[in-house]
Amino acid sequence: MRNKTGNLIILIGSLLSLAWIAFGILIFSDSFSFNSAWARGELGDYFGGGLGAISVLFIVYTVWLQIGQINTQQNESFEAGVFRIFQALRSELEGLSARIVSKAIKAKIVSGYSEEDFSEMLSKFQNGDRTVFLRELQKSEFSHAIQSNHDDEALHEAIGRFKNIMELLEKSLNETEVNDDDDFSRAIKSTEIYVAYDKCFKK
Repeated sequence: MRNKTGNLIILIGSLLSLAWIAFGILIFSDSFSFNSAWARGELGDYFGGGLGAISVLFIVYTVWLQIGQINTQQNESFEAGVFRIFQALRSELEGLSARIVSKAIKAKIVSGYSEEDFSEMLSKFQNGDRTVFLRELQKSEFSHAIQSNHDDEALHEAIGRFKNIMELLEKSLNETEVNDDDDFSRAIKSTEIYVAYDKCFKK
């Protein structure tokens, strides 16, 4: 959108400049020879004044470009801050996902899982598969169970902490979308962490 607007400003300024020059040639010349009825100073005033006015359009365009560059730099700085926060909290969110799955299985609020299943997932987690529990939370049986009423205090605490962190992150991501940078927001929202939050914790 910004590029199209800039190109339009350049096109209008160029057309106005050409039209002004062509009109000057028409009124100041007779078969393209200097018309003595006009003083040479008037010729300079005509072109200087007219083209000077048109140059204001290009000055406005330059200022507009500079403002755009400043906004881009601010947006990039904001995105970098959001990404650093996301990276800093990633480990805690992964750990919370393990705790939520563990407590849900032990409290038997999710069916079809045993302690052996959790031990197998924990082994994968400890061996580098940091999203194994996040992928489990994306399954419908977990989302239905977690959003239902249950009395496990430790599970409530882990769920609350996970949701609070993600709600703050989501608020920041929504601000990047307001700043016309959907690519950054989509990249974060495609991660296992956000997908788990979206499927399991958002009603």
